[in-house]
Amino acid sequence: RLDVIPGASGIHGLCGSAYVDFLAQARHSGLLQPNGRFDPDRCDEIPPAHRQENGDGRGVRLLAGNPATNVTEGDIAELLQAKAAVAAGIVTVLRHAGLTPADVDRLNLAGGFGLHLDGPAAIACGLLPGFTPGQIEVVGNTSLGGAWLALVDRTILPEMVAASLTAEIIELNLEPGFEDTF
Repeated sequence: RLDVIPGASGIHGLCGSAYVDFLAQARHSGLLQPNGRFDPDRCDEIPPAHRQENGDGRGVRLLAGNPATNVTEGDIAELLQAKAAVAAGIVTVLRHAGLTPADVDRLNLAGGFGLHLDGPAAIACGLLPGFTPGQIEVVGNTSLGGAWLALVDRTILPEMVAASLTAEIIELNLEPGFEDTF
């Protein structure tokens, strides 16, 4: 079943949050094996109108009525790589700060991706390792909110400047253990 993000006109492809949902559901249902490949037996259960055998003998292409909504093992491999980079970044930053996910009271999901990301699906597929749904809060477009706050309340500017001066840049590729975590 596909839903369109409110305000969008038609389906032009899958967004990142839809791929996260797909990963979580495909793993939960057994359609997707731990190695990222489709389970051939489970694929055989999908009606032929919704699957197409790949010519290279490496699985199937799942179809949802629109070529832009096909999902292949290649798509999944790319998604798993991106997911692993984000998850490793989270683990590395927490380790750098001497924290664990349990130490975090609230994890804010921001921006367009965060706005449409399903927290439990992100946890289930490993995107947010060690977090629980109760820790997650969707906060929307925080950049726009901060700009609006600075526009309407100029007294907040010194606090914003002070916060920017205390931010620490962490170069993940230079952090011990990042590559192993990835």
